[in-house]
Amino acid sequence: MKLTHILYPAMFGCLLSLYSCVEDKGSYDHLPVNEITVTGTEKTYSVLAGITELTIEPTITGTILGDDNSQYEYTWYACQKDLGSDQHTHTVLGNEKNLKTTVVLNPGSYNLYLIIKDNSTGMEWIISDMTLQVSTSLTTGFYVLGEKEDGVIGIDFLSMPNSVGDTTMIHDIFTNSEQLKEPKDLLYTGYIANPSTPVNLWLITETGSYKLENSIQEKTIFDVDPTYNEAFTFPSQLIKHPVKVLDQFPHQGIYGRAYDTSNRGFITEDGVFASSIISGEIFASPINRYDASTTKLFKPYPLGFCNPYGRMSAAVFYDMDSECFVYLKNMYTKYCSKLTETAGAFSWQQTNRTIVYGENNPISSFALMKSTENNTDYYIYQMTINYSTVSKTNAYSFTTAEAPDIDKATFYSFSYEYPIMIYTAGNKLYQFNYETKVCNVVKTYSGEITYASFEWQSRGDLDIVVCTYDQAAEADKRGTIYKYTMGQDLNIEPIMTGVALDKEFVYYTPLKIKKIEYRNSSR
Repeated sequence: MKLTHILYPAMFGCLLSLYSCVEDKGSYDHLPVNEITVTGTEKTYSVLAGITELTIEPTITGTILGDDNSQYEYTWYACQKDLGSDQHTHTVLGNEKNLKTTVVLNPGSYNLYLIIKDNSTGMEWIISDMTLQVSTSLTTGFYVLGEKEDGVIGIDFLSMPNSVGDTTMIHDIFTNSEQLKEPKDLLYTGYIANPSTPVNLWLITETGSYKLENSIQEKTIFDVDPTYNEAFTFPSQLIKHPVKVLDQFPHQGIYGRAYDTSNRGFITEDGVFASSIISGEIFASPINRYDASTTKLFKPYPLGFCNPYGRMSAAVFYDMDSECFVYLKNMYTKYCSKLTETAGAFSWQQTNRTIVYGENNPISSFALMKSTENNTDYYIYQMTINYSTVSKTNAYSFTTAEAPDIDKATFYSFSYEYPIMIYTAGNKLYQFNYETKVCNVVKTYSGEITYASFEWQSRGDLDIVVCTYDQAAEADKRGTIYKYTMGQDLNIEPIMTGVALDKEFVYYTPLKIKKIEYRNSSR
């Protein structure tokens, strides 16, 4: 690919600090100039820091010197993008025409430059139309949370660097100096472009929650964040301390992006908090109450129903005490309101029903409900939250006879493409079409199912992830991750009778997996 070349004094701003002006070697007004043409380069190069070898072999042709490159000197530079002019970092990558080097740089996007000096004239040329994308093995992939043989928490990372390397399981990225046990959940806030906005990784155990170190630009082995100040982040004395964070809202969206860069919310075991995070994370007052002046807080279900895309201007919560859905009108309202009852698919106020499970996906929010009068009747509520509008979309009812073992289920998840809920019980993965009431066992596994969910953040398409644990397997293969794609040509007919899993990808870990959490960020 032929690139645009710029005569030396017209250099890009970030390189002005690298060189003084070229000394005038004399007048060339009446001499022909050796114009340089460079081919054989690409616009974008991608590497894994410290692993992938960057190789570029350009062809350089002069209008006078032709293919004779003996008169040239070369300097390859990487220049950090998107920084102020006084913050630019410049790294020399090589001094030969053909660049062949293992790049050791922090993850991020860089301008890539080749400076060619023609010693026959003293003139310098810049080849500037190139970008270098630097990732690490921890930039893109899945955190794998689980417990080791002795019950201590471990975290692996299923690295998926796409075009710059093969999928690899990286073991033991969590130091766990506190020897924490009983893992329950792992929450990643998602990628945020604004560098001043906090990007967090939360570990939840059965007894507490911990903010973890997170910057992959500084290290590849992490521990509990020693700088986290709970009293500063959650100063309210209306809730229990130490504070146990159970969930965040909204979760990361497609490709791991946090779409709301200004607001964030957390649900603790006894509090709900929502605030602007532009100036840092300070959640002063719980909002799970119906009057800003009262100290009486309702017990929240640990999920904020909200739209994962765009600015979070409204959220719905479930009051476990009053068994009803409640509403946070906007981020600046410091208390919730009960939703006004309107005609629709279901009631906001529940009678003889309670929530079992809740989930947000790119299209809708879902709540799985069950009867408090018997163990056989179940309900699915589907709602749409669009900016400040909350709409009842649909409601469905079914029984344990129509969805076998639903009363014994350990994991649930909803498709955003079809009227399908998957759930697991024992070692079986079930698929239930709640419109047609058709239920099928998709697969029976040899080990215990320890986690299962639809997954759409990593590809933008609907996948299924199932994790199992088999004590009888080899020590390093007792934990298994099955990742299924659904196929682009999947139509509604096979969904009605039994989902056809398009492709199965299998990865192993010694951990008993409790959660996998997608990450896509160079920070």
